[in-house]
Amino acid sequence: MMQFGSRRMRRRTGMGRFIPPLVIFIACSMTLRWTHVLVTFSHQNSEAHNLSPLQNALINTAVNKHKQQSSNNHNINDGHNNLRAAPRTLTELNILNETAPKSTLIYPLHSKSGTHHAYLYIGTPPQRQTLIVDTGSRLTAFPCEPHCPDCGIHASSQYHLQNSSTHEIVDCNNCKLNQVDFPLEDYMASDGIGGNSGDGPSLRGTKQQQQMQQTQRNLFPSLCINNKCGIDQRYTEGSSWKAFEVQDKIWLGLDDETQSIEAHIKFATPFTFGCQVSEHGLFKTQYADGIMGLSMYTQTLVGTWYEQGTISHESFSLCLNSKGGHIAIGGIANQEEEKHQSPMQFTPFSKQQVWYYTVSVTSISVGKHKLPKSILPHVNDHKGTIVDSGTTDTFISWKVAKPFIFAWERITKRQYNNRLQMYTYKQFNELPVITFELDGGVQWEITPRAYMEDVDATRQREIVNATEITTPDKWEGNRGFISRIYVDEPHGVVLGSNAMLDKEIYFDLANRRLGVAKAKCAY
Repeated sequence: MMQFGSRRMRRRTGMGRFIPPLVIFIACSMTLRWTHVLVTFSHQNSEAHNLSPLQNALINTAVNKHKQQSSNNHNINDGHNNLRAAPRTLTELNILNETAPKSTLIYPLHSKSGTHHAYLYIGTPPQRQTLIVDTGSRLTAFPCEPHCPDCGIHASSQYHLQNSSTHEIVDCNNCKLNQVDFPLEDYMASDGIGGNSGDGPSLRGTKQQQQMQQTQRNLFPSLCINNKCGIDQRYTEGSSWKAFEVQDKIWLGLDDETQSIEAHIKFATPFTFGCQVSEHGLFKTQYADGIMGLSMYTQTLVGTWYEQGTISHESFSLCLNSKGGHIAIGGIANQEEEKHQSPMQFTPFSKQQVWYYTVSVTSISVGKHKLPKSILPHVNDHKGTIVDSGTTDTFISWKVAKPFIFAWERITKRQYNNRLQMYTYKQFNELPVITFELDGGVQWEITPRAYMEDVDATRQREIVNATEITTPDKWEGNRGFISRIYVDEPHGVVLGSNAMLDKEIYFDLANRRLGVAKAKCAY
């Protein structure tokens, strides 16, 4: 999954990582609304995709036309691209200051190869799958036996469809995973294109189909094969998988399977997921069996549990550390050993009608050096700054690279790069903390122990196949580290799982806000 001294091939589940099927269909009679969708889509994806000269020419034509029209209506995207200019209402302030509810459904997470996993139990009798917890994806999927004979070897045996007496294959008249959660008109008018990790809209279909103005339209590509709802997901770094929709009862569990079945089966709920029939790239070689989507979408585990009444508040929290951590469903953790080390601060989600968790950045600091305000449009425009637990590392717009690197090198007196560098204990502890200040005053700090990967510890973990080996509190001589903050993102910022370490991050879907608190994250 990685090579020492070089950039790791990590799954990138933020916007712009997935390659949705793109058919260029610009016509003179196309409405402004559809042109806006294509323009926004091209901005977010053209740098990641290898488009033909004809496609680029068509896109440029649409972009120029859109710019002309936007100059007459300059407020078309103000609600999405700019920081909040108007004072908040009393209601908004009350919501931001409202205490997060306590959760009674708290489950352990495990870390391996930079990703964090939960145990999902499926079917009757239960079968366990180890899944990546991914706030940048809306779908849950894993290999199914006997339908995926060429899938890779993962943490668990494949979920065997026929061995569960409660499974149901979803027929093509009842497909769920290609549906939207909000009216098409609002969706098309938004600055975002709708999601990530394969959640962008399909531009397939006839011209008449493309111009339909109905609500709740199927925006995602789906196939119907033998009356099964097909799903086809592709990613720019080469990974992909195919699946069909299945419904079975599911619940989260603990390390101990017997206890998970006896004590937690009462929380089981019918849930629709992708039964994978093929996987390629990182999905085939990864440790985890599959992926558990946790974005703002009703067909996630959180949304389903809320609809079923299992939880009273549509929210969850993740608390990650280098060994694992925990996930709390319906609120934040309520355990004495995991008291917050700082009060939880809240910031509103900055974009409407999208599935990913986007926040507005008001400043970025490298140590005590605050980067110029002129960088803010580059981290807030387009997809904006996304909190994505399914992306291992942190990625910042390349347009911020120059001031970021200047500040880093001024503080450390060494060259900034993403290659192996040696540090004494004293030198390492002089490295700067990277701070993102978010709308509402939230201080999101990323410490060197979070963003610098300890190569020696990583080697030891892989040799003994363990997770308990960590960076020592102190060491003699030199130790090798690699910075896992990359300043080469086409647009915006992706705060990956390394940026989330040693914090409880609260995803409040009901109130559209994010909570951040320093915390001890052991289960």
